[in-house]
Amino acid sequence: MMFVLAASPDPFSPNYGCFISDFGCQASQTIAQFMGSTIRNLGDFIATMIAGSFNTNIDPGSWEIAHSQFLFWVAVTAPIILIVALVQIGIAMILQDWARIGRTAAGAALAVPFSVICVWGMQKASGITDDVTQSLTTAVQGGDLSQSLLRVVGLFDAPKQINGAAMKTMQFSHEGAIFGMATQGAQGPGAVGEYVMAVLVVGLMMIASLFLFIAMSIREFGLLALAAMAPVGLMMIGQPKLTAWASRWINLTVGLLIAKPLAAGVVLLAVELTKASLSIGVILVAAGAVIAASFSPLWATKLVSFAGAEVGTALHHRFSVRDQFSRVNTAAAPVRSAARVIKVGR
Repeated sequence: MMFVLAASPDPFSPNYGCFISDFGCQASQTIAQFMGSTIRNLGDFIATMIAGSFNTNIDPGSWEIAHSQFLFWVAVTAPIILIVALVQIGIAMILQDWARIGRTAAGAALAVPFSVICVWGMQKASGITDDVTQSLTTAVQGGDLSQSLLRVVGLFDAPKQINGAAMKTMQFSHEGAIFGMATQGAQGPGAVGEYVMAVLVVGLMMIASLFLFIAMSIREFGLLALAAMAPVGLMMIGQPKLTAWASRWINLTVGLLIAKPLAAGVVLLAVELTKASLSIGVILVAAGAVIAASFSPLWATKLVSFAGAEVGTALHHRFSVRDQFSRVNTAAAPVRSAARVIKVGR
């Protein structure tokens, strides 16, 4: 049977003009229409995930919930801290370790104020990092970072958005690589493979955007959880062998705070290098950058922990001037001994 080649005006809803009795053509057309619809829906999903990754900040209501949980854990942790402090002071009095008594008492007295100040500072720093991220992307790109990234993929907002829809409604640019592959696939049953390639490329970008959205969501939840559970770690300051809890809390908090600007910087670099989706390689580079940015909370946390450990080690092992002179004299002792032996031999 013969079929009529009739390229559809919409390449994502191809019509091959198949005869009713041409089952092979009908099957190819059905597969092509399914994959075209899938590509379009994946585009909407990508736009929704990317917009949610950078344009969503922690709202005041969420901070209020974290603050209420913070007060609960203060009430739970305070008696424990008091008991531990009294035991430590008792042991220090028996040992007549007055410095230990002072540290323990000061830590117990400052536990609650220190926790409150740290959580307040975390909330302010969260707002600052969000503003810095938005200002940076606006200044460099001249617009919203998510929209710039979508332009790299070849997506832009549809003229009409459905109110109350779960996902944004997007369209593929006619100059983009995805639209080009779909257009080629709409030429006839023999070109269905173009749709397969387009689905694979868009699917990879969908996975990357999903990872990024999950990472930024984990970041926001992590900050709220750290704020709510702050008393458990921060109120341990001044208590021997428990101060590490407070250090760990600070490292995690700082790492999560800088994760969003770090992710935005990685994505922004990819956007500046690629500009537009003129080839499949450009989209693959953008997908790789988004996947890399999705690991920014882990990178930032590891970086802060490493930097803090290195600084602590440097401060712990620094030597005084007297120690330095002592080391120099010790190193020079064999030279002086050899000189005396040579002098006696003469």
